[in-house]
Amino acid sequence: MENRFFKILTPIQWQCFQKERVFLGSELDQQDGFIHLSFHHQWNRIWQKFFNSGECYLLEIDGNTLRPDFLKVESNRPGGEEYPHYYGNILLSSVTAHQLIKQ
Repeated sequence: MENRFFKILTPIQWQCFQKERVFLGSELDQQDGFIHLSFHHQWNRIWQKFFNSGECYLLEIDGNTLRPDFLKVESNRPGGEEYPHYYGNILLSSVTAHQLIKQ
């Protein structure tokens, strides 16, 4: 499994993450009970589909800093594409890079 994961945040979510130094998840993450992450080859499609290609921040997360027992690769439906899901909070120190993405 890759040891780096990606998370897309709105500018407001990124500002809050930097201020609080911990990410508890977006509203959708909290509703689903885990933080939705992606592999490198998946983030652009997620950005287009769920963020309407709007201005966001792409965060690179060091998987070595995440608790392995909280990280699961699962599909959202039987036979569907698998995505990394993190059943915990992410510390700001886990973010190894971030970049503004916009059209």
